[in-house]
Amino acid sequence: MCLEKFLAEYDFILAEAAVIEALKRSGEIELHPELVNALLIYDDQGRRLIAGLINQFIGVAKRCEVPIMVTTPTWRANRERLERVGELRNVNADAVKFIRELQAGWGGFAEKVMVGGLMSCKNDCYLPEQGLSRSEAQVFHAWQSQRLAGAGVDFLIAQTLPALPEALGLAQALAATEIPYIISFVINREGLMLDGHSLAEAIATIDSLVEKVPVGYMVNCAYPSFLKVGQEPEVVVSRLLGFQANASSLDHDQLDEAESLKADTVADWGQRMVALNREFKIPILGGCCGTGVAHLEYLASHLAGIQHQPDETPLLLPTAHCPLLTNPVRPE
Repeated sequence: MCLEKFLAEYDFILAEAAVIEALKRSGEIELHPELVNALLIYDDQGRRLIAGLINQFIGVAKRCEVPIMVTTPTWRANRERLERVGELRNVNADAVKFIRELQAGWGGFAEKVMVGGLMSCKNDCYLPEQGLSRSEAQVFHAWQSQRLAGAGVDFLIAQTLPALPEALGLAQALAATEIPYIISFVINREGLMLDGHSLAEAIATIDSLVEKVPVGYMVNCAYPSFLKVGQEPEVVVSRLLGFQANASSLDHDQLDEAESLKADTVADWGQRMVALNREFKIPILGGCCGTGVAHLEYLASHLAGIQHQPDETPLLLPTAHCPLLTNPVRPE
């Protein structure tokens, strides 16, 4: 099933919880300094850990009978980083193969799973000043997007994008693959992209300047309260597909500097997320930094109509670095 039909068929679609952070806090594996979790697919223990996390997410969706979207461990597997460390294997294609092999073990439920090829910005997701220009981004991201598309993902998704120029160039690179794609921004507590652009400016700009526009847009790596959908214009409400939210309502710099583990309650997080679906019809919901199976269970059980009584005790989870306009902005 193509992404557009998948979205048309379901009012709610579960997304993943934190993967990289969960691997980091497991204490069983070391993440690569350049490629993060991408090379774990070549390590028996790494494959086991990633498979275990994804299968837990699938288990939640299966128990609650809701569809789910999962992504490849390719967040940092761009050409520059691979070449810098001398990695000659086809990491992006191998990551797709790894997820497809897992999918083969999900039986009939595999039909309710969409596999996305995951990408991100070139540099720090929380430092928009490090973002690429539009033209630089289109060239830089073309290589990875073509390899993920060629390996047979159902869709492409670029996440945690802090700056509009790079997001626009990235969208143009994804559009060239002819594979359905999603653009996902990181926002601050005022609901703005980290470079100061509003979601309305970002969406209108990309939609007006990219020949094949995204299927829709998402937000990730922010607390649910940061997204103020009720105050957004129609261009945002109509084009916003999903939110993968952090477990903590602290700002990004506060999370990076925190010495102790912090998170808001699953109930507060979950109630805010459920409201995005019920009040604003946002279909794709999942977790980012600090989230785990409990967060997905809250979403899936509530939005599948299954009674669920979450523990009101705050979870102590790691919050480490996870890592309509008339005249649209035209970033160069």
